[in-house]
Amino acid sequence: MAGGVRQARVMTSNLDTRAASAGDRRRTRAYLAEFVPGIVAYVLLLSAALLWGGFDGTSPTRFAWALLPVLPMIWIAIAVLRHLHRLDEYQRTRTLTGLGAGFAVAMLASIALGILQSAGFELEGSGFWIYGIGMATWGVSAAVAGRR
Repeated sequence: MAGGVRQARVMTSNLDTRAASAGDRRRTRAYLAEFVPGIVAYVLLLSAALLWGGFDGTSPTRFAWALLPVLPMIWIAIAVLRHLHRLDEYQRTRTLTGLGAGFAVAMLASIALGILQSAGFELEGSGFWIYGIGMATWGVSAAVAGRR
């Protein structure tokens, strides 16, 4: 009997580790294999658009150049959705908590900046500010949710 109790304690303590399981590592590798090429494509296409897009000109092609970096962002969104489907319930809840907080703060930022712009305040690249605020909130809130 005493041996069984000792074995149960060892099994329990092994389960309580904070180290990533083999399944967690596999899911992370699959996510990164889909996500990283999208980020690399985004950086490359954004750089190309900024260099050769002629954003300060009058050519109608500047709009196509401006939208070109959106294509890899679609890839990235699909990678995130696929990752959500691979996660276990705890990880999915944690990730969705972060996404929800990021979305809410990004919406608040867009309302605030929209009202400020209506009042005459000009902020260069306000869409990027909204995006950055939402992404930063996502990351921070996901980290906080993971510490609970």
